[in-house]
Amino acid sequence: MTSSPNPSGKILSRLHFMQNEMPKAMQRLAVYIINNPSAVIASNISRISQNAGVGEATVVRFAKSLGFPGFQEFKIELAIEVSGMKKQDSDIVESQIQDNDSPHVIGKKVSNAVMTGLGENIDFLNDDSAREVVNAIYKAKRVFIIGMGNSGLCAQYIKNKMARIGINAMCESNTHFMYTTASLMEEGDVAIAISQKGMSPETLKAFKVAKSCGATTVLISHMTGTAIAREADYVFFSGNHEGFMQSDSLGTIVAQLHICEILYIMLVQLNPDRAIKTKQLTLEALGFKV
Repeated sequence: MTSSPNPSGKILSRLHFMQNEMPKAMQRLAVYIINNPSAVIASNISRISQNAGVGEATVVRFAKSLGFPGFQEFKIELAIEVSGMKKQDSDIVESQIQDNDSPHVIGKKVSNAVMTGLGENIDFLNDDSAREVVNAIYKAKRVFIIGMGNSGLCAQYIKNKMARIGINAMCESNTHFMYTTASLMEEGDVAIAISQKGMSPETLKAFKVAKSCGATTVLISHMTGTAIAREADYVFFSGNHEGFMQSDSLGTIVAQLHICEILYIMLVQLNPDRAIKTKQLTLEALGFKV
């Protein structure tokens, strides 16, 4: 079950999130709107359908599929969003790092990218899905967290956080151990995969193995419509649309950790007494007085 985006979420972010799940004609329209929002605002349905290579009926259905009464209402909301982006210095928020950028401009682009990604996380967070996932984690005998590269670092981070509040969480960086651990999952266990683009074959294989063994599967990713998303019972959108030279950027890592931190805090809320007790035990083991 994909975690549905909040209806109040930003339109362009919603289109990035949903486009791979749309029919082909709507995908073409979504890509056109993402790349040409100002032109869409200034055009009628006939011109938009011609430029996007779709029928006029598709344009109307597209707007309604996003929850708008019609395309005119969609354009009005898009215009408000684009206007707000301009006011927020969207050239800094959206553009890639350039060769001639000063340290100040680089810093501003990086910080704005991070904040934009966190905002997208919140826009797309489904409260009901989050509660269901947290309840499943809390009740699970084992929680296996899967990730490669920088996503693997995020997986290790949340594994350590969960373990220190009494969750039997596991994470493997060796692919052989990853696959064998996944093969020992059972019904009632939870497998969490972290993969920004959803393209890691190692993560996909381990995730599929865990699902085949009966585990509840949870994905944290920027992309839906991928092979790994189709294996997930729950999908949490991780913000930060990366440029070519910004793969595995700070914004991506922070956005992934943000989702993990939300789930962690919700776990603490379920049983604060147990969380405090187990956290104290781990601190004492490290030599800290509590």
